[in-house]
Amino acid sequence: MDTNKKVLIGAIAAAVVIGGTAIGFILSRTPEKADLSSIHTEAATEPAKETMAPEPSTEAPTQSTETAPEAASNITASIETYTSGKISIQYPAVQEMEDTAKQDQINQLLKGNALSVIKANGLDDSKDSLTVKCKVISADRKRLTAAYTGTLTVENAAHPVDLFYSNTVNLTQVQNIGLSDYTDAYTMAGYVLSDDVEFSGISADVEAQVLEFRNTLDIDTLTAIFDSADFPLASEEIWPESFSYEKQGTIYFSMPVPHAMGDYVIVSFDPSTK
Repeated sequence: MDTNKKVLIGAIAAAVVIGGTAIGFILSRTPEKADLSSIHTEAATEPAKETMAPEPSTEAPTQSTETAPEAASNITASIETYTSGKISIQYPAVQEMEDTAKQDQINQLLKGNALSVIKANGLDDSKDSLTVKCKVISADRKRLTAAYTGTLTVENAAHPVDLFYSNTVNLTQVQNIGLSDYTDAYTMAGYVLSDDVEFSGISADVEAQVLEFRNTLDIDTLTAIFDSADFPLASEEIWPESFSYEKQGTIYFSMPVPHAMGDYVIVSFDPSTK
């Protein structure tokens, strides 16, 4: 082989090596993880209880949309409102999904879960008063978590009742996520009965009362309560006594308590510290 051909072949080989190295460098680079910290609420760990007096209405059920959406990774989550008679319920709705058919399914699931409190408690919107506020805890392409707080006044009841419920939806599979996806009911029942239990958002005085009340419960009772937590409902006429959600690695779940103590308390469980 003459000298010119050897030089030409050597140049081509060098170009191939350099090009392959460049391609390998490009493929080896992975996109930086998106910072999702901004999508979490940084106020109280659980939504503050509110006492709200809904205004009676004789109009047909209406739906309104608030203008301030919750930012998310490639989606947005707005708060919409269902109103019928004395009942007003906020719930989340997602937008900006590429798959609009799946987006519709997700929004139907979110709305259906939020409004299921009406039928499960046998409410009459002309006689019973219910106001529910919704807070989006977190939202990204894979999951949305919403927490609901409200006040229910049933006709002829001695007093109004404070409500708490939550809903986490897997946006990829359009499925509800519950306490059993984070932990198990028996372990949480044992945690509540232990000296390590921690509550979120209550005063020291209320906590002392709750701990005294807790001593009247046993592990089987608490296990049954937590085992039935969250959506989907076991029956359209049965409302769970406990709801849960996960935020930044900590599991939060509600436990029913007497009305004098607030009707419910939120238990917090951080697996990394147990």
